[in-house]
Amino acid sequence: MSEFLINILKGVLIGIANIIPGLSGSTLALILGVYEKIINILTKIDLKVVKIITKRDFKLLNKHLSLNFLLPIIIGIIISSISLAHLLQYLFSHYETYTWSYFFGIILASILYISRYINKWKIIEIIFFFFGLIISLILFLMNPSVEENKNLFFVFLCGVIGVAGMLIPGLSGSYLLLLLGNYKLLISDTLHYLTQPKYYSNDEIYIYLKLFVTFLIGHIAGILIFSRIIKWLLKKYKNITFSILTGFITGSLLWIWPWKKTNIIDESSTSLLNQLSYPNFESSADFYAIIIIILGAITIRILEKFAKKDEHV
Repeated sequence: MSEFLINILKGVLIGIANIIPGLSGSTLALILGVYEKIINILTKIDLKVVKIITKRDFKLLNKHLSLNFLLPIIIGIIISSISLAHLLQYLFSHYETYTWSYFFGIILASILYISRYINKWKIIEIIFFFFGLIISLILFLMNPSVEENKNLFFVFLCGVIGVAGMLIPGLSGSYLLLLLGNYKLLISDTLHYLTQPKYYSNDEIYIYLKLFVTFLIGHIAGILIFSRIIKWLLKKYKNITFSILTGFITGSLLWIWPWKKTNIIDESSTSLLNQLSYPNFESSADFYAIIIIILGAITIRILEKFAKKDEHV
């Protein structure tokens, strides 16, 4: 399989994680060995890029932004966002426990893998690990907003905040949108209206197109801001940064706990704590869920085969 196709596959996996509340695309990027490389590329998006584009020097642009690497990742994310959203909705509707079980296994196994980025665990790393864990649990205990907000400035802020889950492992951009009350509006409804325009009036399409563009601009602003902060933290305080991220990811296990009373994609008015239930192993379904968790963990080993540890651009 060519490197281009492998990077598309990585982008698809990252995109899937971005869609699902409780999962983080950046966690998958870390597992796949492309996280720091993506961050380094994003920090290179500046006025120099604009000058290169105006000069139409695409060879220099390719070199500056490593487009041979970045473009297939973006293509994969777009593919998963457009084509897999309905599949994931189907899986959560019909096989919710099994679907959560698979992703739970992936994230559970990834904690050990990601903790390897820390050279040595000392008191300071342990303190910041628990700091990240506590922040994650605080978010977990919060009640999501039940009211969506179409105000364009608020939608822009949703774009800025939502992108945090794409860049900070262990934080789910989709779940942050749930907390803000705009997940269904900006992810589910917007994609539905824009991918099936023949069923709606031009006025309706215009409204959702305006929301999408504003949300996208917020994403771009968030990427430009957070990528530079994260790069600085990784350069100056790498051990501490990965300690916090490992805490985030550990806390996110509760977000994707397989046994839930309701589907958080459809029922976003109560905190996740109130939606948790527990396996009683009175039926074979609970045993199947455990097997699927193990399969998810095994998947990490497969994903590592695709990962390239070269983080330099």
